Amino acid sequence: MRIRNSIYNIIAGIGGSVATSLLSFVSRTVFIYTIGVTYLGLNGLILNVLAMLNLTELGIGAAINYSLYKPLLEKDTVKIKAIMKFYQKAYIIIGLVVFGLGLVLMLFLKYIIKDPQGIENLNLIYLIFLFNTAYTYFFTYKRTLISADQKAYLLVPFTTGFQILMVVFQIIVLVLFKNFILFLLTQTLFNVVQNIVINKYIDSKYPYLRDKEVLPVPREELNTIKKNIKATFLHNIGDYAINSTDNIIISAFISIVVVGVYSNYLLIITTVNTFIMIIFNSTAASFGNLIAEDNREKSLQMSRIFDFIGFWIFGWATVCFYNLLNPFIAVWLGPDFLIGQVIITVVLANYYLTGMRAPISIVKVSAGVYTQDQFVPLIQAVVNLVLSVILVQKWGLVGVFAGTLISSVVLPCWYRPIVVYTNVFQTSARRYFIKYLIYGLFVLFSVILTKYLCGLFFPSYTIGGLLGRFILCLLVPNLLLVLAFYRTDEFQQLAVILKRILGGIKWKKRLA
Repeated sequence: MRIRNSIYNIIAGIGGSVATSLLSFVSRTVFIYTIGVTYLGLNGLILNVLAMLNLTELGIGAAINYSLYKPLLEKDTVKIKAIMKFYQKAYIIIGLVVFGLGLVLMLFLKYIIKDPQGIENLNLIYLIFLFNTAYTYFFTYKRTLISADQKAYLLVPFTTGFQILMVVFQIIVLVLFKNFILFLLTQTLFNVVQNIVINKYIDSKYPYLRDKEVLPVPREELNTIKKNIKATFLHNIGDYAINSTDNIIISAFISIVVVGVYSNYLLIITTVNTFIMIIFNSTAASFGNLIAEDNREKSLQMSRIFDFIGFWIFGWATVCFYNLLNPFIAVWLGPDFLIGQVIITVVLANYYLTGMRAPISIVKVSAGVYTQDQFVPLIQAVVNLVLSVILVQKWGLVGVFAGTLISSVVLPCWYRPIVVYTNVFQTSARRYFIKYLIYGLFVLFSVILTKYLCGLFFPSYTIGGLLGRFILCLLVPNLLLVLAFYRTDEFQQLAVILKRILGGIKWKKRLA
């Protein structure tokens, strides 16, 4: 059942993301050529600024998600209703607080936008972004229940359908009116309608959510939730400072146009990462269900398979990004939108390290391990901000990402695995770190070899060169990986799981 639900979530997530990702690239192209890169930079900057307000969420969503695993497993609707009612009240308050703080934050926009280059109606644009951020708290809390119940795939037809319609209408607005405000209002309209429809659907799947008689959350359960919220809030502060401040620093110290240029690279990386994280996020609820059964040995075995999958996917993605990003941008938008390969190298080094923490983070969150490393993200955030601000003034754009990379190495790369292995698996993380080092050296070798071959056979940034480079990136690192790791336990166990999945698909086809 767990594997089946995970597969459904993965297939639905990937299927939905393919269409929306393709349309996003079309929309981005039309955006650049109708409104310009300045508004593109403004879009990314305001999103990062408002991400700061999401810290008021305090990590309630993650804590509630963990608290729902056991009641759902036991079909305890009384406790589920109590937790969801608490969740609803908390999110209503948070939504109002976010809107209020957002109005205050608007006063400081002029200090973080360097070289605005004639952006009009800045405050109105910001208010539309603020509404889009604040109102979601009144709607989205119910999605946590269906996700914790391993049935997030049921929402994909709704989210994908509305996303496709929204992007199509946004493209029409850009072509006909070339107006950023109308572009944003189109997004607002479709998102509001989507949330109303999805909430009604969730109510139909879990009719007890409409019950008026709801008991309060038991005191012991509430204390656990509050403790996890506190720890997750500290994690969220750290994550924001690490992941959402780069654009703000770039805008304040370089220019908002550079934010727009870099956002094209970020779009490609984020789009690919969306597909990758579908695999891990789709298994999170199933892993939480497994841990709720207290099957430590099986959980450890699955965690090691997750780590190997993470290495394979994120390692291959790193090789592809290194060799394909600039050629793709050159073909897509032209040479004026390129950034230096040194910058790409630093960005991708941090991307790989962050990706390799994704599997261990899924285990950590699924097991409800929040408090043991609650201050680590804060330390990383301080190191990141201080170094990025110092280095951006010396090295420019590469300095911003160098600060992020150094802060990543300082603590989370080694401390988070220790926390997980000690508290979840109650064993040493020594084997994990040995594998981590081997995996990292293998990815480095793959990047160097593939770079040499791409430069040798396909040096030009053309469509043909891009296709040739992709074929090399597809074959070289994957063939090397199979040759190097096919005898390992993780590879063999993964092969068994894939055979079971494929066998199940064939069996279902025969029944049909």
